[in-house]
Amino acid sequence: MKTSRRSFHKKITFENRSCAGKGRRMMNHFMILAVLLPLRTCHTAYSQQGSLMFPVTYFNVSKDLALQHLIVEWDVDKTAHDAELAMSFEIQVHRADEATVWTDFHNVTLNKSGKPLHWIWDSDLPLECMSHSVRIRSKAEASKIWSQWSPWETVLGLDASDNYGPKIFPEEKVIEEGLGITLCCIGRKGQIIKEFFLSDSDVNYFNKTNRQIGLLTAKNVTLRGASQPVSVFCKEPCSEEPCYAHAVFFVGRPPDTPGDFSCQTRNMTTVTCTWNQGRDTYLYGCHSSKHTLFDDSFLTVWFKVSGISDLCIGSLPQRHLNP
Repeated sequence: MKTSRRSFHKKITFENRSCAGKGRRMMNHFMILAVLLPLRTCHTAYSQQGSLMFPVTYFNVSKDLALQHLIVEWDVDKTAHDAELAMSFEIQVHRADEATVWTDFHNVTLNKSGKPLHWIWDSDLPLECMSHSVRIRSKAEASKIWSQWSPWETVLGLDASDNYGPKIFPEEKVIEEGLGITLCCIGRKGQIIKEFFLSDSDVNYFNKTNRQIGLLTAKNVTLRGASQPVSVFCKEPCSEEPCYAHAVFFVGRPPDTPGDFSCQTRNMTTVTCTWNQGRDTYLYGCHSSKHTLFDDSFLTVWFKVSGISDLCIGSLPQRHLNP
């Protein structure tokens, strides 16, 4: 009886050790799961963050001919605004009949206002000369994946219209001495520009002809004297009157900030002001500087000089003086 009790006791002890071992193995297994599950969650979140895509939902392109700007406006889904995501946008501009594509990147952090985004492209060529196309794609900065490109949005130039004869743009412009200018001549459909030249042989320029749109660029243009314009001529390969076009541009200086500016009054109703207008701008007539005096109820007088009259087409930078 004692022997059987001892063997039975040993058997129970053996079984208890076996269960304890299984318990420890199960605990180790749960501990591994407890470590792996957060890692898996983090990996999933990182993968989702790395694949975030918010393609452009609204896209519009317009032109400002007065300032020679392309104005690009676009937007993405509201959820991107609500999350205040940092995003990158790649924008490309392409001109008709040219292989060159201009690329720019616009980086912005969105806000909850949900307002559309804007980007302005300054053209070195008059926008009338050629049609311009723009496209855009987007990427969240936390993501590695770009969205698909939007379709090309095209703003038409006069190259797509029916002209009576060739036309030169800009038609009349004022440029600052030492700078340059690029002009184009648009021929009629089916015609090419055979000649495109300046009347002044002292001006260095180069041109591209023998196609419907001729280009002419003059660089480092110097003063021509008192309001003497530089004439530009363009010709199609025919002899009738509609085969010719003519335009001019003026070279001058921006007006100086007025010097020695002072005002006096003797009766508190009439103010007499004098000033020194500075060096000659070499621009006269409708292109001359425009001086305007302003006063308020406290008899504070301030001065504004515009580079050109409103009657003219071109413009030079404005200078302001607020004493």
